[in-house]
Amino acid sequence: MALFDTIIRKKTGFKGYTGNPPTNESEYDAKKTEMFDGDAPAWSEVKSEMDNYVDPRVSAKQKLVAGEPLTEEEADTIVL
Repeated sequence: MALFDTIIRKKTGFKGYTGNPPTNESEYDAKKTEMFDGDAPAWSEVKSEMDNYVDPRVSAKQKLVAGEPLTEEEADTIVL
């Protein structure tokens, strides 16, 4: 699954899309009306979340080694 899909599927009103995930603002703008019911998030918001994304499997391992509590998403990566 593409990082774009991981981020965008959690957005309110997301319906899905066909073809390859958009990789830039112009591709996203061309698809966003078919992808969402209602207002679509701006590309800058989506891109920022993609840039700052940390895979929950990676953060779960780091937290386990450090003895820190996990988020529910991190725990799910271990037990599912």
